[in-house]
Amino acid sequence: MNKKTIIWIRNDLRLADNEALNYAYQNHHQVLFLYILDKSFSIGSASKWFLFQALLSFKKNIKQKYGANLIIKAGDPLVILDNLVEKHRASCLTWNRVYEPAAIKRDTKIKAYFKQKGLIVQTFNSSLLFEPTEIKNNSGSYFKVFTPFWKKCLTKIDNIRSPHIIPTSLNLIGIDQKEGISLHDLDLLPKNPNWAKNWNDLYTVNEHYAKELIEKFMINKMENYKEARDFPANNNTSLISPYLHFGLISPRQIYFKSKMYPVSNSSIHFLNEIGWREFSYSLLYYFPNLPEKNFKANFDYFPWRNDDEDLKKWQRGMTGFPLIDAGMRQLWQTGWMHNRVRMVVASFLIKNLLIDWRIGQAWFWDCLVDADLAANSASWQWVAGSGADAAPYFRIFNPIRQSEKFDAKGEYIRRWIPEIANLSDKEIHFPIKRDKYPKAMIDLNFSRNRALSLFLKRDKIV
Repeated sequence: MNKKTIIWIRNDLRLADNEALNYAYQNHHQVLFLYILDKSFSIGSASKWFLFQALLSFKKNIKQKYGANLIIKAGDPLVILDNLVEKHRASCLTWNRVYEPAAIKRDTKIKAYFKQKGLIVQTFNSSLLFEPTEIKNNSGSYFKVFTPFWKKCLTKIDNIRSPHIIPTSLNLIGIDQKEGISLHDLDLLPKNPNWAKNWNDLYTVNEHYAKELIEKFMINKMENYKEARDFPANNNTSLISPYLHFGLISPRQIYFKSKMYPVSNSSIHFLNEIGWREFSYSLLYYFPNLPEKNFKANFDYFPWRNDDEDLKKWQRGMTGFPLIDAGMRQLWQTGWMHNRVRMVVASFLIKNLLIDWRIGQAWFWDCLVDADLAANSASWQWVAGSGADAAPYFRIFNPIRQSEKFDAKGEYIRRWIPEIANLSDKEIHFPIKRDKYPKAMIDLNFSRNRALSLFLKRDKIV
């Protein structure tokens, strides 16, 4: 008799290159698809919206492809799994691993519990090219600098197996179609006000589109990616990050798709970005306090100002610096921000306003559809100078110079700040007349010098 297997779906909302699904398929198991919203884990508001769409798409996919239903539950995964195992007499559990510290702790406990009860528990890496434990330096420790980390990864990259294809058919465990709760019962969507009411026009959230998105990027944009990626008006990035985070596409699929195109400086640079994601997860694995604690302890006593009014101006895109405000309004209205602008707005908050990087990280966590614990934490610490392989403390982005260089004609600024759209290409970077636009909230030279003085003294702070 075929084993009855529960496939616990997490951030792997796809059918292709899904290790847990492929395991059950190859072994001819009867399967049941389960998704659990563990409410003890934080999910940002924008990410909740994207998750809802991804779950809706996955639910439709397994119904159309296999006639399968997705059981949706909310609560304690151990209790829910235990009940379903008993109810359906399952003998096997399988899932794809996630690498957030709390999830590792939870999953280790669950795995031990069910193995003690005599179940087969099979877990897999389906979200990274390399698990954190695979990449170590010559002394057997983890890397704290990106370049040697990624060089080590590249020595192993040819050993990565090709992606699994979508299983053609599945044996299903019979379930009541009303088992579980509805997707709407997860309460993932905004209500009053519905700030995401136009987001269905901005995002197509399904597995097929994720593949299409990365293919179009590689055909049309990858050749010039290294140079063009920094210009926010003409978005030459892949836009794949939220799909990658929620597992509508795997990093293996992206890597093998990239191998179909000629090697160039731009294609190498794009692959490096996948490498930074891997590096961030390695840091989070070995330094699980990365979202809350300075990687470099000499930042622990830094004298942050944390002014609430300054924070609100930054959050609302009302700082008086057009590139900053354009980025923050793009974030608020779309759940996404161009990467170059992300660095500039983070630098402004941390170094010009002297607001703790953790406060900025929390805002991004709530507002980004691609909010990712590892990448978000590592990136904010990188800008602050407190992280691994971080930008030096004296790297303080000047938002006026940045917009003059990367948005010379002001196209990006005009798109998000209509009240200054009629200004000339020269004046739009820092308007002289500000009838409907706020005055600059701070003097850049003063705030830069203040930050440099404090950062220079950080080693002496006790």
